[in-house]
Amino acid sequence: MTSAGLHPKTDLSFLTVVADGPDDYVIGNGETFVNVPGVAAAVIASLDGTRTVAEARARVLTEQGVDVDVDAFLTGLGGAGLLNRPDRPPNRWDRIRPHHVAWLFSRPAHAVLILLTACAIAAAIADPGILPSLSALVWSDSLSFAVAFVAGTWLFVLVHELGHISAARSLGVRAELSLGTRLQFLVAQTRITGIWAVPRRARYRAYLAGMRVDWFLACAATCTLYFVELPLVRLVVAIGLSQIAWQFMFFMRTDVYYAVANASGNKNLMADAQAHLRATLARKARSAKAPLSVRVYAWFLVIGRVLGLGFFAVYTVPVTMAVCRQSIAELPGWQPVATLALVAAGWLLYLGLLGRRLIRSRRPDRPAG
Repeated sequence: MTSAGLHPKTDLSFLTVVADGPDDYVIGNGETFVNVPGVAAAVIASLDGTRTVAEARARVLTEQGVDVDVDAFLTGLGGAGLLNRPDRPPNRWDRIRPHHVAWLFSRPAHAVLILLTACAIAAAIADPGILPSLSALVWSDSLSFAVAFVAGTWLFVLVHELGHISAARSLGVRAELSLGTRLQFLVAQTRITGIWAVPRRARYRAYLAGMRVDWFLACAATCTLYFVELPLVRLVVAIGLSQIAWQFMFFMRTDVYYAVANASGNKNLMADAQAHLRATLARKARSAKAPLSVRVYAWFLVIGRVLGLGFFAVYTVPVTMAVCRQSIAELPGWQPVATLALVAAGWLLYLGLLGRRLIRSRRPDRPAG
């Protein structure tokens, strides 16, 4: 597309332009985002509907001292799908307006969380027995524990994702919820592509909001256990802390990964680190241009895969085995059979999603039709 195919006075004011570093800007239409240098951001600022392409070119030349081929630049934007607003049907989360949820991230809310954290730490120091352990976690009735554990875990996941959604909507960013896998883990995930339209510092709110919810619930449950022993409340502590620990396995695209990538300023941290590792394993000359953040994160990728299997081995598998042993000990009867069926159904769902992902990852790309 060239200027001849556009209106005489081109209007790109619907595009967001966010400074993201020295001579680094992120532009996007809410769905697609690309990085451009400062001069490109100046071109977009000039094309605000009050100037023709030629006038915008002259203005950028005067202000920036660079003669930009604006026609070619617009062709590139068109190829990236950035010359039009995305055609997206509204979803249920769009009904949440920023003012509906902004209070969750206000200073009073931060103060409440800090106070609750202090109380939970004091309770754990005063009575270490309230901290979670596998022996205290699995109670005698295997069916009720299995139902409580599965339901509690997925309720926690939902509340965690609602934290991300609330944070995104408080920033005016669209959110979409879906189910998927990361390595050997079945996960729910919130898609917030539009987060690139807000300043880098504000993105941390959306990235870390889920962990914030997990921590709040775990602290509240810890304080409750100090006064009264309730198995379900103990389960809340265990699930909440395990969810937070899982997020620190940022060799996957977890919440902490996105926060680390945001802090490093590298928008493709994982892909760059994987490329660096492939080059190293192939004994190619290591690129001196690879940023320190990429070289450091490459080591986390290697070590993290081992830690991920360790988490799977010391948490997921032991809990599953404990429930299965308790169920077998309760046989005969319909309740232990129902428990084993519930556990098997969960694993089959996980293995099915993992297998589908592996098949898709090995499938060759289809040629464009």
